[in-house]
Parts: sequence; C-alpha cells; structure tokens
Amino acid sequence: MAEPANDEITLVIDRSVAVVLFEFLSRTVDDADGEALLDYIEDEAEIPALWALLAGLESVLTEPMAEDYERRVLAAREAVIKRFGGAFSGKGDD
Repeated sequence: MAEPANDEITLVIDRSVAVVLFEFLSRTVDDADGEALLDYIEDEAEIPALWALLAGLESVLTEPMAEDYERRVLAAREAVIKRFGGAFSGKGDD
C-alpha cells in the first residue's frame, strides 16, 4: 500500500500546457508502463513520478473525457506554440 502524501505542492500552469502534458504522458508513460521512455529514464522512480503527474492532471482536466478530445489537444498545442514558441522552430534554417 502506498504511503499517504504528506508533503504536497501546488503547481499552477496554463490549461493548454496541462492538456498537452496530459496527452504526452498518456502516450508515453501510461501506455506499456513507460517503455517508450526507457532510453531517457535514469532511475526507476522517474516513471512512477510521471504516473503521479499524469494522475494529477487527469483529476483536474475535463478535456480527456470530451467527445472532441483530439480537437482540444490540437487547439492546446497551437496555444502552447503561440505562447512559448516551438522547440524545433528555426532548426535547419542555417
């Protein structure tokens, strides 16, 4: 049985960021117990930590249960890119 959380923090993030993170974690951590990330995991505690983050996002987001979830994910991705830019923007433009 898991020990009760007694040292919690509150994290405030933009809803679109939360939706994008939820989708990413659902695909990479929830499916096949995180096997997609095995090359990037340094310690076995990292996968359960990501599961906890996924569960926390799932507990506050309504989007994952929406009929138009895919559309909402696309809109959230666009909002994140518009606000923060893309990770690969400008790559290969040398």
